[in-house]
Amino acid sequence: MDRVDGLGVVVTQQESTVSEYADRVAMLMRRADEALGRQATLLEAINYLGDLHDEYKPASLRKYFAALTWAVDAAVDLGQLGIEQEAVHRAALSCRPRPRPADAPTRTSAKKRKNVTKDDLGKVCTFLWQRGKLDDRLLVRLLVHGILLVLRPSEYSDAAIEGDLLTVRSRKTTNQRGLGDFRELDLAGISEDETASIEQLIADFATASQEQLDLLIDRLGHRLRRACIRLGIEPCALYTTRHQGIANLKAAGKSAPEIAAIAGHRSTRTANRSYAPRSSGWKHAATIGATVDMIDKVNARATPLQPASPKIR
Repeated sequence: MDRVDGLGVVVTQQESTVSEYADRVAMLMRRADEALGRQATLLEAINYLGDLHDEYKPASLRKYFAALTWAVDAAVDLGQLGIEQEAVHRAALSCRPRPRPADAPTRTSAKKRKNVTKDDLGKVCTFLWQRGKLDDRLLVRLLVHGILLVLRPSEYSDAAIEGDLLTVRSRKTTNQRGLGDFRELDLAGISEDETASIEQLIADFATASQEQLDLLIDRLGHRLRRACIRLGIEPCALYTTRHQGIANLKAAGKSAPEIAAIAGHRSTRTANRSYAPRSSGWKHAATIGATVDMIDKVNARATPLQPASPKIR
């Protein structure tokens, strides 16, 4: 017998979609947990999504409800839902939220907040640290060190410190804008305590991700956004720290090649064109450096080879 969703539409499943469904359901369950302040049930997660009006576009809603329908089907197959409970869950699946308007502002990286004040960051970090959950404290370390190190959130998962060098496996190396697969940051100018804190962040990040890096980043980003809204602060994204860190490097007078080397950019123009301006930088903010080898690498790629002079015949 064909499966149908809450609106009576036949649901077709391929084996390759099961993993995606499971990830989406897990993501919604975590968000419902955060909203309720406790572990949510599947029904509560369905109702949570049903109340998120103007949040998701129709295509996204279809994907989320397809995943939830799969979860209900699985629960029924496992005998976890009786006939009456199944009916309640199916009815909840039919209650769809109002889609995000077509003319709503786009949610692209260009539209995200590109700078954060010390005051706003301090308020968010204090709130999260005092709340004291494991993800909250991991998020605080990610925010604070993110501004110093200007790493992309996904780059902590396999970063490593050896002596005064932080070696980072760079992301976005396949779009012709990256400096290379790896880059090295010079930590000689920071304290031993801060170095130890960065090492702890890397270890905690690896443990928390448990080979589900995208889900961890989504969870932390959603937690950050909710904290900002609760405090009445313009929402930040995890990537905001990278923008602010690059602005701080500009304000500190770092050269364009060194900023590119720290950020992992192939071109010195990327930071100026796509990131927060120097005017957004914090005064007297701590910064790190790039190794001479990495700066030389930027300079070498920024200098095009000159064509040979034509021979005079």
